[in-house]
Amino acid sequence: MSYNHAVPIIQAGKVSKCYRIYRKPSDHLRELLSFGRRKYHDPFWAVRDVDVSVEQGCCLGVIGENGSGKSTFLRVIAGVLRPTSGTIVVNGRVSALLELGAGFNPEFTGRENVFLNASILGFTDAETRGRLPSIEKFAEIGDFIDRPVKTYSSGMFVRLAFAVAIHMDPDVLIVDEALSVGDIFFQQRCIRRIRQLKHQGVTIVFVSHDLEAVRSLADRAIWMDHGRAHLEGKADDVVSKYLAAMVSRGRKEVMEEEAVGRPLGISGELDLPEPVLERIPKFVTTLHNVDHRYGNNKARIAGIGVFGREGSSVSGVEQGDRICIRISVEFAEHVEQPNVGFMLRNRLGQDVAGTNVFYEGVRLPPADAGERLSVDFIMDLPYLHAGFYYFAPAVADGTLDQYEMCDWIDNAFAIEVIQRTLTYGHMRIPMRVRTNSVSGTTDTFWQSPKGVSGA
Repeated sequence: MSYNHAVPIIQAGKVSKCYRIYRKPSDHLRELLSFGRRKYHDPFWAVRDVDVSVEQGCCLGVIGENGSGKSTFLRVIAGVLRPTSGTIVVNGRVSALLELGAGFNPEFTGRENVFLNASILGFTDAETRGRLPSIEKFAEIGDFIDRPVKTYSSGMFVRLAFAVAIHMDPDVLIVDEALSVGDIFFQQRCIRRIRQLKHQGVTIVFVSHDLEAVRSLADRAIWMDHGRAHLEGKADDVVSKYLAAMVSRGRKEVMEEEAVGRPLGISGELDLPEPVLERIPKFVTTLHNVDHRYGNNKARIAGIGVFGREGSSVSGVEQGDRICIRISVEFAEHVEQPNVGFMLRNRLGQDVAGTNVFYEGVRLPPADAGERLSVDFIMDLPYLHAGFYYFAPAVADGTLDQYEMCDWIDNAFAIEVIQRTLTYGHMRIPMRVRTNSVSGTTDTFWQSPKGVSGA
């Protein structure tokens, strides 16, 4: 795997890590006394024959289920673990944020641990003192910097650990799942800093179960499975195939909703007139694009189209416009509980919104082989930030909490959201402004006139 044609800063060849599993403690002693003539352990290969080549400035995301070898592989790169076999070469200074407690002495204060970590990386005390104000400012743990680390909460610990890691001028930054411990504001600050380091040419390798973070931050990704690099490539491709595998294995999504969702309260006016709907093809057979497709093929997405207020197909839509997304499905086998829906993604591959008929409180009748069905989703497009967005349609068999994916198509249809009003962030939300002046002797009240809102 390579990021560009430059010399790799991380080069791993057939890296493997094996642990010895003893059924009882005495077996270890018995094996030692046999001088290796007999084995009383079972080998467990946490990492097996992983080849990786990472170039300078690349951000590599590592994903996979618990126990797949992700963290062990990161520890090998960081030099914390020695591989059982294979070679690992890392050119440059490595700064690692692994599990809580790694590299910190719990009896030392936070300040003492900063100097300890810096000295291990080759910094003089004078150089460390120059960095200390920035470290304290980023960590925001106040007087706790002079208290023993063993008195820290997990959030305080990870604040200090991350602050130290990023201020040690790393050539390679390695981050395990530790950032999930911090609060949401600190997580956002860390992600911003990771983007800055990446822009400065720092090579970043991180493990995360947050797949949207992997899609957003990583240039490339590795999917680890049972200790092996099951798949590598562009981050969005690897994440999509990983999600597909999780669904096909029958993973249940953790959610609080009932098997059939409750639709939001909507106005009866959220619809299109029958003459307009009649202009739309009853069965859409066009798929403009297929980035990736998976499912058991009991049912297939035949086509998807986006249609405007007049019933004509549209590729560009103004913010706030009413549209109809028509998804047409054909059934190859009997499907007891058909569920049709879509996901809307932005240009970075981030999920913006999604829904399906079950989620909207609609239960479709069972479908037999040979049947065809079209489902309409009529919506007023949110005031999204202008740009291109992509629909990923899907059909499944089952309820919201347990289902089999019949067909899912990544990025089957693209629309351009055309700017109607300035939008900051991901979207602009319609709202009314009210003010209450209390500066004078008489309170005065002002509100925006009816019909005038923030969108």
